[in-house]
Amino acid sequence: MSHRSTELANQLEQAVAEFGKTIQGCSDEAWAAASDAEGWTVAQLAQHVAGQFPLEMEFITAAAEGNPLPPYTWDDINSRNDGRAGRNITAAKADVLRELGSNAAVTAAYLRALTDEQLDHAAPLGLADGAIVTTQQLIEGGVLIAHVTGHLECIRTAKVPTGARR
Repeated sequence: MSHRSTELANQLEQAVAEFGKTIQGCSDEAWAAASDAEGWTVAQLAQHVAGQFPLEMEFITAAAEGNPLPPYTWDDINSRNDGRAGRNITAAKADVLRELGSNAAVTAAYLRALTDEQLDHAAPLGLADGAIVTTQQLIEGGVLIAHVTGHLECIRTAKVPTGARR
C-alpha cells in the first residue's frame, strides 16, 4: 500500500459517493429521462457506471501486474455497453445503488493495496491507438474515476420533461 494508492482509492470513493447521492436524489421522472450519453436514460447510464467496474478492473489489474492490457476494440466495448443498456432500460434505482456500492468497494480495496511500482507499470492501450499508459493513468483517466465523474455530468444535464421534478 502506498500514499498514492490510498489517495486514488479515496478519489474513487468520493466520485462514487457523489454519483450515488445524485442518482438517489433522482425523481422517477428524472430516472427515466434521456441523457446526452449514447441516447440512454438516466437509469441505463447509472447502471452502466455501476456495472462497468469489472471491465475497468480487467485493464487496471493487467497493468498493475505488468501484463498486456485487454485487446478490446471500441466496437467490442460499444457492443457490450449497448447490450447491457438494452437489458437495463428499466433498471431499479435500488439495484443500481447496491451494485454501485458493491463494485466500488471491491475496486477501492484493490486500489488501496497497490504499490507505487504497480501504479507506475506502463503498457500500450489499444483503445487509445497504442498510447503508453500507466496503471495510475488508467485509474484516474476515462477507465475509472473520470468515467464515473464524466457520466455524473451527463446525469445532471439529463433532459427531464417540462413540468416534471428533477
